[in-house]
Amino acid sequence: MTTLLAASAPVASVLLMANLLALDQSSQTTGYTVLVDGKIKVVSHFTCTGDLGDRLVQLRDRIEALIDEHNIDEVIFEDIQL
Repeated sequence: MTTLLAASAPVASVLLMANLLALDQSSQTTGYTVLVDGKIKVVSHFTCTGDLGDRLVQLRDRIEALIDEHNIDEVIFEDIQL
C-alpha cells in the first residue's frame, strides 16, 4: 500500500529506506522525483492537456503509473494553499 504525505508533514529518516515519489503538482505540468533508498533515481515532469476534468484524470493516471513502475512505498506532495 502506498502512503500519501503532505510536504509539511515530518518525513525525515523514516523514509530513507523507502521508494519515494515526490511531486510538485499542478493542473498542467507536474514535476516529480523518484528516490530509492535516499538516492535520486529519476527527476522529470509531465504535462496534462485538455479541460480541467481531462487534466485531473491524466494526472491521476500518470501518478498511478509512476507508483507501479517504480514500486513506490510513499508519495510526498506539495502542501498547497486553497
